[in-house]
Amino acid sequence: APQFSKWVADEIRPHLGNRVLELGAGIGRMTSQLTPRQIYVASDTDPYALQYLKSYKVGKPYLRVLRIDPEASEDFELLRNTFDTILVVNLLERLSHPNQILKNLYGALMPGGKAIFLVPQNPGLHGTLDQFLQTRERYTQEKLESDLSEAGFKVDRIWQFNRLGTLPWYVNSKLVKSKQFSLIQIKLLEIFMPLVRRIDPYLPWPGLNLLAIAKKPNQLIKDN
Repeated sequence: APQFSKWVADEIRPHLGNRVLELGAGIGRMTSQLTPRQIYVASDTDPYALQYLKSYKVGKPYLRVLRIDPEASEDFELLRNTFDTILVVNLLERLSHPNQILKNLYGALMPGGKAIFLVPQNPGLHGTLDQFLQTRERYTQEKLESDLSEAGFKVDRIWQFNRLGTLPWYVNSKLVKSKQFSLIQIKLLEIFMPLVRRIDPYLPWPGLNLLAIAKKPNQLIKDN
């Protein structure tokens, strides 16, 4: 669903800096939307994704591709205080040790840098789609804010995203118990995406996802 990916990227882009690390970049759906930057590191652990990203970076001197395991502290040892922005889209909820991940991100950020997260919301929606996607948990706003604060971040903003997606997710994942959306559903989403983006902020129920921006405090200010 490229139009959906573009919607996510448009929400994220105004908050990006010039030195960006993207974790779990996959085949670069966000990467292609958010570059160029001064430095953009696209990372993953999947060999196929890394091969694809390396082919994509040809002719893009600002783009680097690294194998980084978000849960492995040793993968971040040479990255301390390197990035002004770290991007984590649909990843935090799928890994087993989120607190360790957040600690690793915190160390890789420059003082004053920010981490941007997209996570699924509402534990009550957890169903067959989440099981298929290996989603460990669906967050509440309170839980996400608590985890970020515990890791040392200052939560700058958390907002609702993709309200319209809540109902079809519930139907497919909880009632029909499907493991995927049909091609017809995805095609309809693409066709009506301009309308979806226009009305979504005004819908009166919580979003399917949360977007969050968390900052690493400036050390000079923090120490004082």
